Amino acid sequence: MWRFTSSTIALAVLIATAIPQSGIAEEAAQTIFHGGRILTMAGDSPAYVEALVVKDGKIIFVGAKDKAIALKGDATKVVDLEGNALLPAFIDAHSHYINSLLVANQAKLYAPPSGPGKDVPSIIAELKKFASERNIPKGELIVGYGYDDSVMPDGRLLNRDDLDEAFPDNPVRVDHVSMHGAVLNTLALKKYGISAETKTPPGGIIVRKPGTEEPWGLIMETAFLPVMEQSEPMTAQQEIEWSRAGQMLYAEVGITTAHEGASHLPQLQSMMRASKADANIIDVVAYPFITDAEKVLAEVPVTEWGKYKNRFKIGGIKITLDGSPQGRTAFFTTPYLKGGPGGEKDWKGEPTFPTDLANAMVQKVYDLKVPLTIHTNGDAAIDAFLSAYELARKGDYSEPWNVTTIHTQFLRKDQIPKFVEYKIRPSFYTLHTFYFADTHIANRGEAQASYLSPMRDAIDAGLRPTNHTDFVVAPLDQMMMLWSAVNRVSRAGAEVGPGQRVTPFEGLKTMTEWAAEQYGEADRKGTLEVGKLADLVILDKDPVDVDPATIKDIKIVETIKEGETIYPASLSTAKPPSAPVTNIKGVYSWATHVCDMAGVNTAAHKEWKLTTLNGETINTQSPPTMTFAHGKLSIFGGVNRLSGSYALVRNTVTMSDLASTKMAGPPELMELEKSFAKALRSVDSFKVSGNELTLSADGKVVASFKTAN
Repeated sequence: MWRFTSSTIALAVLIATAIPQSGIAEEAAQTIFHGGRILTMAGDSPAYVEALVVKDGKIIFVGAKDKAIALKGDATKVVDLEGNALLPAFIDAHSHYINSLLVANQAKLYAPPSGPGKDVPSIIAELKKFASERNIPKGELIVGYGYDDSVMPDGRLLNRDDLDEAFPDNPVRVDHVSMHGAVLNTLALKKYGISAETKTPPGGIIVRKPGTEEPWGLIMETAFLPVMEQSEPMTAQQEIEWSRAGQMLYAEVGITTAHEGASHLPQLQSMMRASKADANIIDVVAYPFITDAEKVLAEVPVTEWGKYKNRFKIGGIKITLDGSPQGRTAFFTTPYLKGGPGGEKDWKGEPTFPTDLANAMVQKVYDLKVPLTIHTNGDAAIDAFLSAYELARKGDYSEPWNVTTIHTQFLRKDQIPKFVEYKIRPSFYTLHTFYFADTHIANRGEAQASYLSPMRDAIDAGLRPTNHTDFVVAPLDQMMMLWSAVNRVSRAGAEVGPGQRVTPFEGLKTMTEWAAEQYGEADRKGTLEVGKLADLVILDKDPVDVDPATIKDIKIVETIKEGETIYPASLSTAKPPSAPVTNIKGVYSWATHVCDMAGVNTAAHKEWKLTTLNGETINTQSPPTMTFAHGKLSIFGGVNRLSGSYALVRNTVTMSDLASTKMAGPPELMELEKSFAKALRSVDSFKVSGNELTLSADGKVVASFKTAN
């Protein structure tokens, strides 16, 4: 095995170790932060302190630097922020966490600037590239995500025939950007049991080929639910590995609490198994979908909900009342200007569930006395929810009930007073002002589209809304999300309801303190105050103190969970799962960012030519070359290609056995390959200096390389 010691490949990161609640600690602090803009997020206006101290996972002091330094002991780390900003870590108000485990194995098809899916040919080309790079065999399912039909030029949409022509031997599923549907080819339709005989369920869409009953590929809403429920099962090892990889996507953007927005029982079971294996590096809060509530309750009694176990908890129940406005399946009181997704006339969208059933669902959640998150996009869906809420409470609003409306995009101004009266929290989706503004204007008209996610009016009315990305519908990017709330500018550069802009501080509130309230965790998260968890994020600039137009360019320097740095991960702080590692190739998927952010990647993405081996100069015309990145190692020895995977396993970077093409060649080259491979297995450290790379074993250089890159 090829091992690089932590001292040689760890990044120079700031490692924060957390600290228990105390005013003046009797024992020395473990970490003291100072020298930057420490924004507490407590109070109604920006408040800064000189220093922050953590110990045992909690904040024990915020205030003057001299008092913080008084807590310093011999082992205390004193971290100079060097002018960077320190804030409470971000809390994800709504996304689909479980999908983050899967997208590493799917083709990314967002429209520009977030991805390559600008038109049908581009989507097909990207799917072909993905299938080729992954060597996907015939018969295996190919999945892409992020397809946005609203931006396809000239209305030319992806359909079953396009996918059949490109992939006659593979089932292909291209998930719609709304996550409320997908385009399927013939083999995928067959796989999921959808045919000309399949009846369109209430609240669902199955687009038919003109003049026939044959599905033409696009299915949406309730017609898509059976597809979602047939997700491919993960192996036990994948549950651990993919959980780590998915959670690193959140850590990269400063999030330490993630939201799983609509869990079915198999997904919930998977998250619980991964949690039991100690795979979680951040907190995950799951909301089982209402249709699975009874099955979930049979496994996890309601008395256990709302309690973290190994950084996982069930937060409440999710109900969906309508679809997506960009997919023209959201439910409105007035017709869409462009008709329905299947060419329907006078189309207002439809509720996901009939009124009586939706009312009964809301009543059930209220009777369980658990939090409710309810998807409502169109104004008619919001009306339907308010009616269901009133029926469930029967006029008695004295007892608090934690309810959050997810998206709430087309909230009317006249609906806001009821949100205030009933203490309902709207979670907005301001990213749509950038990604989908033009589509919403075309579908709903400029006046209604400009009032999209009216955060300004909600805050002014006394509400404490949250904001979210709905990942994977939109990219997971908290600075872009904040930018969209503050600036409200479309892809085309047009202002979208500038009267609904909020200040950067208010925008940050929706991602920190108010998001903590959404989870009933305001006593432990959301602000930098004594006694709260040391969940922290370090930014290269203070969002409150920059030109608002540049907020999206702010970089995440470091993410800290309960005092431990999780991004960028260093070898000394990353924790491997408690389950034994048996699949080295698979391990990389949870350690991607550990490997990428460690010093190993100062040498990645380059071709290195072997110059010396075991002290002897290599003079062959075509010396062996080596490249490595993203956990994959590739070597050309002169005759054969050798490949392997490297990953972080218990504080070392470990390489799997090398696979070879096993071709014969000149004896001297074959011997060189053999010696080279043997040397690699002995390596325990490396060093990069400019265009030179050296590999060492027991302090002795065994191989050196040069690169022209």
